[in-house]
Amino acid sequence: MGKVPIVSIDEPVSKATELFMAKRVLDAHWTRALDRPWRVGGCLECQGRNDCPQLDWAIALTAEVAALMLPKLT
Repeated sequence: MGKVPIVSIDEPVSKATELFMAKRVLDAHWTRALDRPWRVGGCLECQGRNDCPQLDWAIALTAEVAALMLPKLT
């Protein structure tokens, strides 16, 4: 998995806290890149036009949580 944002609390970071932080990252990219939502350009970590470690981390975490919560029905 990608880098986990640093949190200034003493307890270990829970998945719920990580998911909340990921939502904030996704929201930042949605609201700040209106011409191309969900693209790089929404935060200070964005590097170039196609590279943002925070956005990559948020998308990967969201996909991981979705895979756990919405298992394939067979």
